Amino acid sequence: MTGGAAWVADGSIGWRILLSATLPTPPDIAALTAALTRLYDDQHWPVRDVLVGPSSERLRHELVAADPHPLLVGVAADEVVVSAHHSAVDGLGLLEVLSRCELPGVRGEIRSSAHGIGDRPPAHGLAVGIASRLAEAALRPPARPAPSERVTPSAPGDALVDTSVAGRRRTAEIVHAAATAISAWQRAGGGSGGHLAVAVGASRIVRAPGAPLADDSALLRLRDVERMTRDEVAAAVRSAPPEPSPHGTGTATGTLLALGMRLLRTRLGSSLLVSHLGEVSAPGVEQLVFHPVTAGGSGLSLGAVGHAGRTTLTLRARAARWDRDGLERLLEAIVDRLPDGHRRAGNR
Repeated sequence: MTGGAAWVADGSIGWRILLSATLPTPPDIAALTAALTRLYDDQHWPVRDVLVGPSSERLRHELVAADPHPLLVGVAADEVVVSAHHSAVDGLGLLEVLSRCELPGVRGEIRSSAHGIGDRPPAHGLAVGIASRLAEAALRPPARPAPSERVTPSAPGDALVDTSVAGRRRTAEIVHAAATAISAWQRAGGGSGGHLAVAVGASRIVRAPGAPLADDSALLRLRDVERMTRDEVAAAVRSAPPEPSPHGTGTATGTLLALGMRLLRTRLGSSLLVSHLGEVSAPGVEQLVFHPVTAGGSGLSLGAVGHAGRTTLTLRARAARWDRDGLERLLEAIVDRLPDGHRRAGNR
C-alpha cells in the first residue's frame, strides 16, 4: 500500500474510506486527472486513472471494494468520490485530497474545524492492547447488532445509506443516539440490548494544507455505552486514551497479532464505529458524504460530516449482514434520538 511501516489490521476487509462531494457543475476529467497526477507524484504513489461511473451509487460501490492502491478517485456526473486506503490517508486527509483536486466552482481550501487529540497518550502498547482485545473477544465479546431480516448471506460488498439533518451535530450526541437506537434494536429482536462497545474515530493531528498525506487517525473505544448519558459520553470522548496505532509493528509481533485477529475476527472489534469529520468549510461544494471503514465483528460504521448548516449521516455495513432497507430503518432510529432529530433536511 504505502511501502512504509507494517500495518497490522484485519486482512479480511478492504480498509477503504470514502468521501463524496456534490459540485455545482461536473468536473473536467482531463483537468482532474492532471491535478491527481501531481498529487500521486508528490506522494510517490502509482498513478491511477479517474474512474467514470454511470451513477453515484454504482461508483461508490466500486470504490469501496478492496484495492491496495492508496488513493482512487471517480466521477459520476456532478459528484466526485474519493476512496483511500486507511493505512495511507485518514478522514481529514480526504478533505485535503478534495482541495488538491482543483474542482470547478470550489473556492479556497476545504478544511475541518476538528483540532485532533494531540499527544494524548495510549493506555498501553499495541501488543498489550490487541492481546486485551483478543481476550475480550474470546471471553466477553461486544454485542453485534442483529442484521437485516431479509439479507442474502452470500451478498458481496457493502451496503451504504445516508441522510441529512439540519444543524451542527457533535460527536457525543451522535454516539449517544446511535447507542440508544442500537440497544432498542437489539431488544426488539429479543436480545439484551447491552454490552455495546463504540469505537470513535479521531485525528491525532491536523496537518497543514499541502503537507504530505498520511494516516494520523486515532481510535477511542467506549464500553457499555448504552448505560451512559449524553454528558457521560461527551466526557468519555474527551478523556478516553487512544487505542495503540496499527502502524510500525515488528514482523514477528505483527504476524502473531494478525493470526489472532484472523481467528477471532467475527468476535473482535466494536458494536459500532463512529467517525465525524467535524464542521467543514467547503465553499462551492453542495454536499459532502463520508463513509468510514467497516471493521470489527459487527462491520457497522456511522459517518458524519457537517457542512453549510446541516450534518450528513451515513451507515455502512457488509451486504452479507445488512441490506439498504435495514440500514435505512436503523439510521432513521438514530436520527429520531438526536436532539431535535425530527428536523430532517432530506435523505436519499
